Amino acid sequence: MRVPFVPNTVKLLLAVLVVAFLVAVSEGYIPDRYSPFATVDLEDPYAFFVDWRLSQLGADRATCKRVFASPLIKARPAADKPIRDGCGWVNAFRVSELAGARLSPIVLRCPEAAALAMWMAHVVQPAARRHLGARITRIRHVGGYACRNIRGWITKYVSWRSEHAKANALDLTGFQLSNGQSVSIARHWTRGGPKAAFLREVHEGACQYFRVALGPDANRLHADHFHLDRGVLRSCR
Repeated sequence: MRVPFVPNTVKLLLAVLVVAFLVAVSEGYIPDRYSPFATVDLEDPYAFFVDWRLSQLGADRATCKRVFASPLIKARPAADKPIRDGCGWVNAFRVSELAGARLSPIVLRCPEAAALAMWMAHVVQPAARRHLGARITRIRHVGGYACRNIRGWITKYVSWRSEHAKANALDLTGFQLSNGQSVSIARHWTRGGPKAAFLREVHEGACQYFRVALGPDANRLHADHFHLDRGVLRSCR
């Protein structure tokens, strides 16, 4: 049987359209119902294509509400804050608990909140039990939303809004344990022992769920906290 001839220009156009569609999915511009990937399940520790499946939550508040019915997260919808001058948020939730660990309520975009829930459930809590013999009961942080630019050497050359300006990032400083002890990134990252091993394992595990996961080894600006975001950049250090 003769195969129909397809001009190279048509092949190129189809390839461009496929790539554009996949980029749109990966950046969360395609609603979950139109995506080729199944809706992410927060309770699935082995989710394939988890990065893309988290991203597609960004365009669909209704899907987020269904996903957030999971016991791994306590969150309620936050009214949209219209984006002005690169600052604001859409499809965000006010989060107060993740995988059984409370935190000061914080507004985060849906994919960021979902990533935190999965990281806490499948990386942080198991690592705490293994290294410290206790579970995490509280997450300590210094905020999420802040209308500001990226800090660091890059600001010498460009002016770029931080993911904090879109409620798409969290700066985490430590954890409280069920046995009364605490873990501080500032105090324990370099001290050695089980607390340092715990922190290094959970930082490495964060790279599965966040596109940027920066800790004390990244630069002096992160000497006392983890910066976790789901923006367009990629960095795990």
